[in-house]
Amino acid sequence: MMIARIPAVLVVLALAGCGPVEVRIDETKGVPALKGDTEINLASYTCGQPIAAGSKSVATRVVPGGCEFTFDDTLDVLAPSDYSSIPELKTASNLVQRIELSVKKLAFVDAATGTALDLQTRITSVVLSVNGQQVADKATLANLPFVVKLEGAALTALKAKIDARQPASVAVKAVAVIPDMPAPPARLKLDYEAQPAIIVGPGEVKVF
Repeated sequence: MMIARIPAVLVVLALAGCGPVEVRIDETKGVPALKGDTEINLASYTCGQPIAAGSKSVATRVVPGGCEFTFDDTLDVLAPSDYSSIPELKTASNLVQRIELSVKKLAFVDAATGTALDLQTRITSVVLSVNGQQVADKATLANLPFVVKLEGAALTALKAKIDARQPASVAVKAVAVIPDMPAPPARLKLDYEAQPAIIVGPGEVKVF
């Protein structure tokens, strides 16, 4: 009686197919976009002084040839209700493997006309950061959408909250230098949007 031999390569493929399964949780599963807008009045501002923007404040600093504006915000990624409404987050053993951000928009707009300022002529430099990690700059903003992975401390802080099924938020900061000439619009608005994707999978089994 002959015993059929199964090629080793098929055994390897079969075992590989039984590996841990990662699940992507994004806008299709109910994760909200990180989006916001902040409008400031520049009609009679003094660079170097903070500018009120509703309940927020925009810091300014004099730099060669222009003024640097720092926009800060804190945005929710997951609310307590999301852990019960998103099936993949109901399983306590589903831990965060990585988090990706698709940067979709970062625009400085003349609030009076709704026209975006040209990046090449009206914005000297711009950097968008999430939890302290730079996720976009002037070069990447010309080719949106742009996908970046959160790493290091930016990932650790958010991962800890999600793995513990706690409300999770991120600090978003945009720093832009606007030249003195041509003069900035009397009312300037910052619009931004980035979509998080949380990739979860089984936690690691530690061998002691």
